[in-house]
Amino acid sequence: MYENDFLVFSGTYVTVLFLVYFPLGILVPALRPWAAVMSIGFHLGIGLLMGLTGFALTMVACDLVFLSRGLDQAVAFGVGRFQKARSRRFEGTSAEATPEGDVAGGKPVRGEEASREPVGSGKAG
Repeated sequence: MYENDFLVFSGTYVTVLFLVYFPLGILVPALRPWAAVMSIGFHLGIGLLMGLTGFALTMVACDLVFLSRGLDQAVAFGVGRFQKARSRRFEGTSAEATPEGDVAGGKPVRGEEASREPVGSGKAG
């Protein structure tokens, strides 16, 4: 099998294409089952053709995670918490300074407005 140049060439390119597009398949919920099945087949092929059964079985076990509903729920929960924390961070609050004019509790000094742009965005507020 390894003496056939076409099989080595096509196997190499198919492997690289699969590994490049696998993350896209996992990130798109509609493609996730198909990507997981392709990955399981890919790793079973490695186990059978290359004799790396321990590696192949470990990777198949890892691929099965992508087929569980619990992962979808955990990702949705994490994204929801991230968005909630981000919206709280960018909500504008009224700036009240101390009579001395210094920063009170991380709030801007009198006369300054809080910028909604993230630090280092290059946009001056």
